[in-house]
Amino acid sequence: MNTDKISPELLNNVNILSKGQPQEIVVSTNNFDETKSFLKNFKFRYTPYRFANCFCLPADFDDINILSNQNFVNYIYSNSVVKIESAEQDLMNISALTENKYFGQGQTICFIDTGICPHLDFIFPETRLIKFIDLINFNNTPYDDNGHGTFVSGVACGCGIFNKNYCGIANKANLIVIKALGEKGNSNSNKILDAMQWVYENCKAYNISVVCMSFGADVINGSDPLSRGAESLWMRGVVVVAAAGNSGPDKSTIKSPGNNPYIITVGALDSKTMSVAEFSSCGPTIYGHKPDLLAPAVDIVSCSNENTPYTTMSGTSVATPIVAGICAIIKSRYPKMTNNEIKNFLLAHCVKLTGDIDKEGAGYLKF
Repeated sequence: MNTDKISPELLNNVNILSKGQPQEIVVSTNNFDETKSFLKNFKFRYTPYRFANCFCLPADFDDINILSNQNFVNYIYSNSVVKIESAEQDLMNISALTENKYFGQGQTICFIDTGICPHLDFIFPETRLIKFIDLINFNNTPYDDNGHGTFVSGVACGCGIFNKNYCGIANKANLIVIKALGEKGNSNSNKILDAMQWVYENCKAYNISVVCMSFGADVINGSDPLSRGAESLWMRGVVVVAAAGNSGPDKSTIKSPGNNPYIITVGALDSKTMSVAEFSSCGPTIYGHKPDLLAPAVDIVSCSNENTPYTTMSGTSVATPIVAGICAIIKSRYPKMTNNEIKNFLLAHCVKLTGDIDKEGAGYLKF
């Protein structure tokens, strides 16, 4: 058995597997067709995912031993039962909110970002990516030439298929991804407005309950178009969650649309030091105090668009999908809650750090 090709989590179950009890695995390959042909000889039925170059199937000790020694196999992962138990989610006591049965079912989160790659975290055992819109290159097939959108989507909705510790917050919610930012992670405001317009016109048809905006622009006076666009979505009944920005710790550095007084603006918590992250943008804005609250934002692990399943990132754009996912959970648990009620619910479940409202808002989320 080539243990270098087998995940530690799967190796821990070798004793069970050696007794002939099969376990669901994910096989990553460098030659899809050769692997498919090879698996035809196996006693268990497999599910192919050509676009992701992998297969899912039950396998016992002997099967894993054989597969690990094949040149066309890159790595073998355990397809573990997903549950919320990452350190950051433990910090917020998310399990008290989910009660192990509310994970965003029936809700759709829309991500306006750099796109999304077809990561298994979003499509296994069935796809939850119900629509992809490309406003940059106008492609029909999901892709992410930057990686930011894939990461953000994973924080909110990833199922942790390769490692249950990296399971997203609302791991049963549906996703719509609108690519409005290019490969360098930037865009013109008209592209963002195009995305907002699409959400405004289609939120009812696709049951979009939450929009995640992990981006920010410099504020353009009181009639800032991005801020007004976000407010229009809020008035439409959609929960809008936006990043405060990474321009801290100076005062009055909140980015747009996070400066809007109605929407939920998320600052960055450094959970290692239990303090406001140094980079987190601060209020006040021309409308009053911001951000509204904090969420973990330093060294968060989520889905990658590269060769490894997961990667690490920091920033308020990482904290934002945590809150977006929580909003989807709240909506699945309390479907009649309005966006205003959800915001008040969140603020009521915050713990203050210093009491500086322009740095931390109501504090960090804890249920």
